[in-house]
Amino acid sequence: MTQLPRHIPVVIIGAGSTGLTTGLLLASYGVRSIILDRADGPLDIPRAIVLDDEGARTLQVFGADEAYMPQTVVGNGAEYVADDGTPFGRVGAGPATYGFEKRHFINQPEMEAALRDRVAHSPLCDLHYSCEVTTTTERPDHIAVHLKDATGTAQTIHAQYVVAADGGRSPTRDRLGIAMHGSTYEQDWIVIDTRNDPDQANFTHFYCSNVRPHVSVPAPHGGRRYEFMLLPGETHQEGLADAFIERLLAPFRHVAPGDIIRKTVYTFHARMAERWRAGRILLAGDAAHLTPPFAGQGMNAGLRDAANVSWKLAAVLAGASATVLDSYHEERRDPAWAMIQLAVAMGDIIMPIDRDRLAFREHLLKALAPFPAVQDYLLHMRFKPRPRFETGLFLDLGQGAFEASLVGEMIPQPDVVQDGQSVKLDALLGAGFSLIAQDSAGALALDALERDGFLGMPLGRVFLPYRGAAGPKPGADCTDPRAKPLRSHRDEILLIRPDRYAAASIRPEELDRGLDRYQAMFT
Repeated sequence: MTQLPRHIPVVIIGAGSTGLTTGLLLASYGVRSIILDRADGPLDIPRAIVLDDEGARTLQVFGADEAYMPQTVVGNGAEYVADDGTPFGRVGAGPATYGFEKRHFINQPEMEAALRDRVAHSPLCDLHYSCEVTTTTERPDHIAVHLKDATGTAQTIHAQYVVAADGGRSPTRDRLGIAMHGSTYEQDWIVIDTRNDPDQANFTHFYCSNVRPHVSVPAPHGGRRYEFMLLPGETHQEGLADAFIERLLAPFRHVAPGDIIRKTVYTFHARMAERWRAGRILLAGDAAHLTPPFAGQGMNAGLRDAANVSWKLAAVLAGASATVLDSYHEERRDPAWAMIQLAVAMGDIIMPIDRDRLAFREHLLKALAPFPAVQDYLLHMRFKPRPRFETGLFLDLGQGAFEASLVGEMIPQPDVVQDGQSVKLDALLGAGFSLIAQDSAGALALDALERDGFLGMPLGRVFLPYRGAAGPKPGADCTDPRAKPLRSHRDEILLIRPDRYAAASIRPEELDRGLDRYQAMFT
């Protein structure tokens, strides 16, 4: 029997990408946690296949970007192909606004292995498999987590909070009686992961077929993922038969023995939990929302959850009001639902097979042919919501003096030069809160500030001189055009949250008062 700790600040249920990331972020903020998973060990099959730019930036907080990102395949866009094999739309990779390319194709077991390695080397985070949480009991000052370990022995851990990242069929969510609202697709899809694929293009093919829609996605190590719609009347058993799969793949490749890594049938959902917090328990990842795969946002939405909830837990454990945790659902709900709707919209372009929806797609694309800019907007999915909150823990949100205000928005991540070395901006911001000044008055205010931390976390200070501004200490040189949005606040100091969203813009002479005003939101 493994004796688990009797008391710990945070228990995380589920050792997938969301749970592991939450534990590592908490450790970055100085908070101890334990990750429990009822499985015997890691799930060693491909699932998610896309890591986006925001997700990569989250991994950067604890250094996993350097350890893992070289193993990914950088995406170079996508093409949309008609039934006759003619591409009718092609989109490129897009700008690396947040410091990383927009899409990286991954092997999820490898990514989670890299995360587990970080956990193994962290003194503030532990991971235990074969530990099934059976129930929880909330008390006035803590929550008791009851579980059975690998030997069947019952143990209890007393925690302050629980993050339930235990999957789409979350037992925790079921025990809490939290409903999932939304819809389920009528059509199931066959998903086939392969190795030794002849197609080594680093972009996605969307085959918008009127007969059987299908998708081909790059994968690391010379592999590829194929997804085919299961048509009405076709059974799961029929769809997974070797001969059936060979026929599906025949236009693309010959299947040799050992080339199929995994084959399965998925039912796609567009659902969201009606609430993400129940007392001291917070839902995250698939336990909170389920999305179709067409926009590659399932796992990435879970990483956004981890980035949002972890620093708020750290603040509450450092003395902030527990009501701060209500902002987790408040901030994440609408963006998560918007991403689900984006995936649904992509599905409507890729997979319509009923007559009316097919006719709509064909007429739409034909009507847009004379307007390439509009067609480009549609195929690039430029209606994808940018990382910005309309409500939440921000100071004077929506009351900025100009439209270009970054308050409420994820800031860009340009490359900067510090001490002769080029680094990404976040390397200077640090793991906690941070302040960015760009003019001489701001630099002097940062130098005079007598605060070592903020809300229980580190407080980084960065001076990015604008047009030769000088300060008492040398600044970081930045000529990267991605810094342009930051320059809108060149005569203010930006307060940046640990999840890299701009929390406030403060005049240099009001820095102390502005920080006090923001901190008051937490008490």
